[in-house]
Amino acid sequence: MMMGVHSSRPRAIAISYVYLLVGGLSSRQYTCSSFFLTYSKSAHHTSRSRFSQNRHIHHHHRHHRYSTNSLSSSNLLEDTNYNQIDASKKWSFALANNVEAKDQTAVENDDTIRNILVCGDGDLSYSAEIASELDTLGIELYATVLEDEETHNKVYKYSSLNAKIINSFSKHNALFGVDATTLKTYFGGSDNATTFDRIQFNFPHWRGKANNRYNRQLLNDFLCSASTVLSPRGEIHIALCDGQGGCSSTTLQQWKGSWQASMFAAEHGLLLASVCPYEPRYNLSSHRGVDRPFNLGKKPKMHVFAKPNGIVQVPRDIQLCCRHELHIVVSEDEENGSSDTICSMDQILAGDAIEMIIQGIVPDGVRVEVPARQILEIREAEGSLQKVAVFLIVYCSERYPVTRSQADSWRELAEVEVEKFVPLRENRRGRTVSHPFPYPSLHPEIKYRTTGER
Repeated sequence: MMMGVHSSRPRAIAISYVYLLVGGLSSRQYTCSSFFLTYSKSAHHTSRSRFSQNRHIHHHHRHHRYSTNSLSSSNLLEDTNYNQIDASKKWSFALANNVEAKDQTAVENDDTIRNILVCGDGDLSYSAEIASELDTLGIELYATVLEDEETHNKVYKYSSLNAKIINSFSKHNALFGVDATTLKTYFGGSDNATTFDRIQFNFPHWRGKANNRYNRQLLNDFLCSASTVLSPRGEIHIALCDGQGGCSSTTLQQWKGSWQASMFAAEHGLLLASVCPYEPRYNLSSHRGVDRPFNLGKKPKMHVFAKPNGIVQVPRDIQLCCRHELHIVVSEDEENGSSDTICSMDQILAGDAIEMIIQGIVPDGVRVEVPARQILEIREAEGSLQKVAVFLIVYCSERYPVTRSQADSWRELAEVEVEKFVPLRENRRGRTVSHPFPYPSLHPEIKYRTTGER
């Protein structure tokens, strides 16, 4: 994907520029003609072809325990050994710490999940390994793979053995021929619909040597599918190799090279609520659809997605954002402080009034920031100079998913609401918001656009 570039714009003379960063960073003064941050339209996805729904575990006669690490949205146990985690905690709702209830005891007793659906389970060794522990806790297990049983037995050496282990427990099922991108077909019947408290997909990957476009399509289709059979409090757990998720990207280049997991989740009404290290401690198999191991890289991570409920709060360092510019015409009366509007020159420059107005029109759970602003003198087509205050408006997914279409509707409302108090620059109205991007990339990109430094 290429970055979008404005091909033409009126000549601007920078009078002053105030570059402010939140989160403890210091304020700085710059001279600059613009801070436009733009995205091009994301690459189109091609139609789905047959793919490998997992790169997974090679199961030996002597099973090896692996680590998922306990997850929460704000208090991650990053270095905890899986074997040291109590089984009831391991199989509880990962975001349980976010639940605020009057009867905390009742919440704790209800923390253990009812069931788990494992998608694309390679040679079924992951599900075979956890089957006994889940049975002890009374948790139902649905272990699924894409291949039909005959094909699966031919490809994977321990396919039959693992399926027998899983099916030996009365509440467990090993299911073949289940496409993770169409789960409602198998579990969403109107008469006996099944919903899941946890849906897990470890290291999804398109079959064969594929580029990011196909893997993004797989991830998008899976999140869409999983959201249709997820219980109200349920969670979707997806293990990805280091950098694939992209939620902590500090540059747009990193984000565009990732699978952009949080963006696809938001399109299906889901929040990426937690990310933490994930350390599988077993041999890996199902590399490009064959029974052989593959390399995870140094820092694989588990990504936990959930439906917004007003309680689950996304840590700032993995929030998804959209942004746009707001151009306000500054009249001489406003500059001299004689205007009757709420926005004096000082208030315009500070951006506090603008932030407060826009915060009032977005849904609860979306945080509005104005991290950069500047005052320009613009030479219009007829030759006159016009003073304009330019603001960078950012919408952040704190407890509510942010999508481009939603953010653009907020931009329209923001223009209407702000114009009740101050005039807007007419030829800069109605410009679509940016494509979504991760919050950690916001301030480095502003700095790059204003100073050329990374």
